[in-house]
Amino acid sequence: MNTRLITPAAMLTVALMSAIMCVAAFLILKPDPAAATDFGLVLPSPNLWSINPLCGEIINVAVIGLSAPAVFLINKHFSLLKSSLPFWALFYLPLTCCNITVSGHLTANLLLLPAMLAILVALFSAYRSRNATRSIFFISTCISVGSTVQQAFIPFLFAVIAGALIMKALRPKELMAMVFGLVAPYWVLAGFGIIGPDDFHIPGVCSIFTCGIDPEMVPTITGTGVLFAIGLLLSLYNGIKLYAGNSRIRACNNVVNVFGITATVAMMFDTMNMPAYLGIFALWVGLQFANLFTLWNLPRPIWVFWIIQGCIMAYAAVLSLTLIF
Repeated sequence: MNTRLITPAAMLTVALMSAIMCVAAFLILKPDPAAATDFGLVLPSPNLWSINPLCGEIINVAVIGLSAPAVFLINKHFSLLKSSLPFWALFYLPLTCCNITVSGHLTANLLLLPAMLAILVALFSAYRSRNATRSIFFISTCISVGSTVQQAFIPFLFAVIAGALIMKALRPKELMAMVFGLVAPYWVLAGFGIIGPDDFHIPGVCSIFTCGIDPEMVPTITGTGVLFAIGLLLSLYNGIKLYAGNSRIRACNNVVNVFGITATVAMMFDTMNMPAYLGIFALWVGLQFANLFTLWNLPRPIWVFWIIQGCIMAYAAVLSLTLIF
């Protein structure tokens, strides 16, 4: 196991790289073409909230920054990796920050990242549970509440169902709890008069196949496509070792794989809302890189680690240059 990589200096370097990418993104990011689009089903989406840009960026960076130790704690508790060292967090953080549309201003990741991390914890805790109704109710409630202000929550309902099946925690009573969890938030909001029938609307969904690609989004989409190919190959490669290991660890890894694939497919069919999914996508790709270092004895692992980090930084630089010029 490549434990000598994770030193305080390495963690500080990765944190500084991520901070630099966030600051650079905030300074050079142009107005988002989707900034005036409402992605909520009944309430305004985060991009329409009246928040000072600087305050919004501080909140955004805080959410991204706090999600990294949360990822570390999730791995430490559920042992998705063969190491309790923060490999996953050290890849997840720069992969999130390198996408300047995510790290440069307040996006739906403000809600999506904490919610999906909480949902993953609930799914992992429900593994082979005889009664997972509370966990499933909590998960579906998170999806339902999130969907009121951001349509990006909706595709993850399918990921949750698949994840619950993988964790062997979905039976008729859990399905009933899921339905109640989906209905309850809208029922409460309607009961208090916060929303009415006229507030419901279906936000526009723009597919990459029908609406084409904005020239400014070409580098982001290209880079995301490359990362998806790498993540998919690594998930298959790492699956060789995971298949022969602990069934619970394999199930938890497969749940993250499902969430990553869901985020990728959702980006293809909801292109204007792409930044909302990039955080979950980075979570999945980061796990694959982390498994590469913990499952396999790599030659010159220190070189490989910093080459990957350098490539992430270079990708962020390319995205920045495309916006400047």
